[in-house]
Amino acid sequence: MNKIIGELPPGRYDGHVHIFPGKPDSEAYVARLAKAGFRGGILLSENPDPLDDSPAPDPEGAMDRAIEWASASETLYPFYWINPVLDNASDLVDMAVEKGMFGFKVLPGRFMPGDPKALPVYEKMAKAGKPVLFHSGILWDGRPSSKFTRPGNYEELIDIPGLRFCCAHISWPWCEECVALFGKLLAAHDELGDDMCTMFVDTTPGTPPGRRRAALDTLYTIGWPAEQMKDRIMFGTDCFVTDYSVARPHDIMDRDDAICRDLKVGADMVESAYRTAFEKFLFEPTDRACI
Repeated sequence: MNKIIGELPPGRYDGHVHIFPGKPDSEAYVARLAKAGFRGGILLSENPDPLDDSPAPDPEGAMDRAIEWASASETLYPFYWINPVLDNASDLVDMAVEKGMFGFKVLPGRFMPGDPKALPVYEKMAKAGKPVLFHSGILWDGRPSSKFTRPGNYEELIDIPGLRFCCAHISWPWCEECVALFGKLLAAHDELGDDMCTMFVDTTPGTPPGRRRAALDTLYTIGWPAEQMKDRIMFGTDCFVTDYSVARPHDIMDRDDAICRDLKVGADMVESAYRTAFEKFLFEPTDRACI
């Protein structure tokens, strides 16, 4: 895969896009993505634990399809959706890294994020320099899963050196808890430095429109130092590669930008969510090359 690594071209990026089973049509997807106003983004492979009666996708096939979906642009980055408590999870990390996946997606709908079986898998991801995007917040899954998906459960990751992880959806409806954890880990860097993880917050809805202002208010006006928060808040849409919506991203961005203006959030903080946070989440700071 020919991908830009490190400093990304100017533009906005969608950091949360889902892949569903089906034949990839990367050219059509990229055309719709551009119409929606984006230069690139993160593509999340198929769910390894489907919510319906569909069979689980073959891991290698899911990786290959994600790579094919991302093939039409040097600024589309495939992530492998992994269950880290499977017995073969470590082997799947190796396969994903070897194939060139840029990160991992984890949805802890049936296990705690800090499950003892999962922690060594996250450590392997961190050593490989691969970030992890976690679902956090209530899950529309028809299952009793909320005890697993609360953001406070991610405290267990604090001692994994070099792990870059993101809590998606501002953990709605537990936004206060998410932002409290964010502040705790920002402060802990002063003491622990590189001996701990780095947390990002993904603002992908999640949040119903009627609660969007409250969620962004909690995030941006909590009072944590702006210089620490900047480049740690990422934007995403939760759209699908198949028939990628053009209208939905514009609706979300227009609403978010208007709310941030009302909250007097600095323009540089707002724009960092669309590109530089995405860049820092994806790459080690020293990576500056094209592969």
